[in-house]
Amino acid sequence: MKRTGIVIFASLITCCSLPFAATAQEAVEEITVIGVTPSRDGAGLSEEKIPYRVQSSSAEDIDRSQSLDISDFLRHNLASVTHNDAQNNPLQPDIQYRGFTASPLLGLSQGMSVYQNGVRINEPLGDTVNWDLLPESAIHSIDLIGGANPLFGLNTVGGALSVNMKDGFNSDGHSVEVYGGSFERIVTSAESGGNNGSIGYYANVSYFDEDGWRDESPSDALNLYGSLSWRGAMSRLNLNVQHGDSKLIGNGAIPEELLADDRDAIFTAPDITENDLIMVSLDGSHNFNDKVKLNVNFFYRENDGSSFNGDGSEFGIEFDDDGMWLLVEEDDDDDDDDDNGHDDDDDNGHDDDDDDNGNGHDDDDDDNGHDDDDDDNGHDDDDDDNGHDDDDDDNGEEEGVETYGDGDPSDLDIIAINNTSSRRQESYGTDIQLTFLNDLMGMENQLIMGFTYYKGESTFRSETEIAGLDPITRSTVGLGTGVFVEEARTNLETETETTSFYFMNAMSLTEQLSLVVSGRLNNTLIDLQDLSGERPELNGEHDFFRFNPAVGLTFQPTDNMNIYGSYSESNRAPTPIELACNDSVYTRAQLFADDPDDVEFECRLPNAFLADPPLDDVVSKSFEAGVRGDIGLVDYHLGFFHTTNHDDILFQTTGRATGLFANVDKTRHLGFEGMLNGSTDNLNWFIAYTYLEATFEDEFVAVENENHPLGDDIEVEDGDRIPGLPKHTLKLGADYLLFERLNVGFDVAYTSKKELRGNEGNDRDDEGFLNPVGGYAVVNLRASYNVTDNIQIFGRVTNLFDEDYESFGLLGEEPDEVAVEEFEDYESPRFLGPGAPRAGFVGIKMSI
Repeated sequence: MKRTGIVIFASLITCCSLPFAATAQEAVEEITVIGVTPSRDGAGLSEEKIPYRVQSSSAEDIDRSQSLDISDFLRHNLASVTHNDAQNNPLQPDIQYRGFTASPLLGLSQGMSVYQNGVRINEPLGDTVNWDLLPESAIHSIDLIGGANPLFGLNTVGGALSVNMKDGFNSDGHSVEVYGGSFERIVTSAESGGNNGSIGYYANVSYFDEDGWRDESPSDALNLYGSLSWRGAMSRLNLNVQHGDSKLIGNGAIPEELLADDRDAIFTAPDITENDLIMVSLDGSHNFNDKVKLNVNFFYRENDGSSFNGDGSEFGIEFDDDGMWLLVEEDDDDDDDDDNGHDDDDDNGHDDDDDDNGNGHDDDDDDNGHDDDDDDNGHDDDDDDNGHDDDDDDNGEEEGVETYGDGDPSDLDIIAINNTSSRRQESYGTDIQLTFLNDLMGMENQLIMGFTYYKGESTFRSETEIAGLDPITRSTVGLGTGVFVEEARTNLETETETTSFYFMNAMSLTEQLSLVVSGRLNNTLIDLQDLSGERPELNGEHDFFRFNPAVGLTFQPTDNMNIYGSYSESNRAPTPIELACNDSVYTRAQLFADDPDDVEFECRLPNAFLADPPLDDVVSKSFEAGVRGDIGLVDYHLGFFHTTNHDDILFQTTGRATGLFANVDKTRHLGFEGMLNGSTDNLNWFIAYTYLEATFEDEFVAVENENHPLGDDIEVEDGDRIPGLPKHTLKLGADYLLFERLNVGFDVAYTSKKELRGNEGNDRDDEGFLNPVGGYAVVNLRASYNVTDNIQIFGRVTNLFDEDYESFGLLGEEPDEVAVEEFEDYESPRFLGPGAPRAGFVGIKMSI
């Protein structure tokens, strides 16, 4: 079906291009400025007047890098950008800029806003960013903006990525590109654009397909993008339409012991994410005169997604007196037991933890041998008055986990689960902006005033099905039983509405000194409603209101040097998924539960939500300073940044796919970044280094994580590093025109070690289970040869030296909890996300 769509769309490209073939003209040359608001074709400033760090790249830069997608380009070519392969799919990385994340995965605290043609494309349910729905071959330019810039709205606590797509006026011509190679990967794209001076069109189709380098990991993604443009003497208008359809399988991190045996292996499978996107936007501008300009933007975006995750479980099957099966939650075997399941005793048969009298009383027992946590009758305080566990019926018999469905799991050899979910996310809104270029008090001045309205609506449904697990493939596909766990069922509707007013004023105080003052007023309303009627604790309404200011100065002492400094604030309202799954849910959920002790202090992502108590919004306060300029043929940048997040929202891991969101009083991202780059007729090169101290600035006790080797109550101290973020990154790359038609290039990226997610206290243990993920360096090579002016062949080798490395790690469960023979001797809860091995790709591009 997707290949049929490609053929149809390519035919339309050909047909549409015919009316323009004879009349197409070169796009009118424009003065390039850097956008200081998300608005496409909106107000901009020259770099020497922008008081913060901006990195810009063009379509030519992206094309020359031969990167797979925009996330691949960012992590190999821009300073202070790193990544985690948590999902282990090439189109689903966590991208971090200065330690702030933009990721497609629910369960991460997102800290960057991403815009496409002035439209914020962070999804409404969790502020996630789907890199697979951002077609690289249709991108005209990108700007990566540093700091907590209030002009870019909510979620810009660490930075913003602004992506402008191609249209018939900035991309005139036609091309087809195909490449393939390792992992059975095939990538194709075709584009066509043109204009007749007043009307332009652009159309692009791109398709990705591969088997994946790991077992059971095929993926494919199709994107269709088109733009119809009009240009007048004083006005311009663009209608943009996009359809995306993807099915991505990323089977995630695996136990380090399994990784040592087989890097291609998977732990459990599958982990499928599907997206089906429709997006329509209309943007335009009108110059009333040479001093006043209006920019407008309207958009509608709908993404229907689903997920299917097969995993191990803690469920077992028991039978009652009538021979009927019961689903029960199994307790782990006591680690202190011997091989027969008996507690390891001392030489006298007494527990090593018994008192010195050898009475068999635990040191924690009272004088009667009762546990101090027991009542006066020696019954556990969690038992009822008869000494029966609260999970038992009145006769002391196990009641079992409540289920629904007509299936029968009683004959399963290995009991696993299928976590399935569907989500419909719709968002729409507008941005209206006025720019005034009138001088103020005799000084050159630019004033921007704007209004933004955004509404996001989501429907989320999920179920957990009891399934079998194939012991060979460790997959649950086709092994579902039709029996579902009642307490894991979710049917939730969310609504997010944000209204904002913003301004920016840039004034040239002198020819060398400029002052920029800006601010944004945000009012966000979030509503969550349980549609099932069975989960009233999910219902809630929240209101977040804040004004965020910013001020900055730039100074140009010479033509070759520019000094800048700024202070800015921004805020991020908690997302619906964070409000529905956080550390306060335990108390509130108990109020609604028939048995408070049944409430589990975690939720499974993206499947189960617990309740909706308030979280505070994140307030980011940032200042940065630096110097930039050029010395001869070398451009340079040296900068310092310091961002403090107040009431930061952290996802605290309790397992591979479980955890809770919690407010942390303060976190800090402090660092230094330097970059040198240059170009001549034959050579383009760059080198970039970033030092990052990303730390907790508050003492707290992490949520209970039974998988932590040191126990449940893990203390996090002021100064502990935030997991998943390296202290050092170094990148360098170059492209050299070796002969008239032959270009060769390379890039190298070094990343230092990272703490494991789930080890927020930066602890260590004797077994090494808490050791950080090791540092690594990856080298990529590329080359291209222009056979003619219209035909180019190219090739790329990634991970040239076949480095075995891991970019991500977390504390998961002990692997032997999945009842597969291969895992019986595995002990480490340390799960790692392996990097791809050496791979090669070759292709051809034809253009006219």
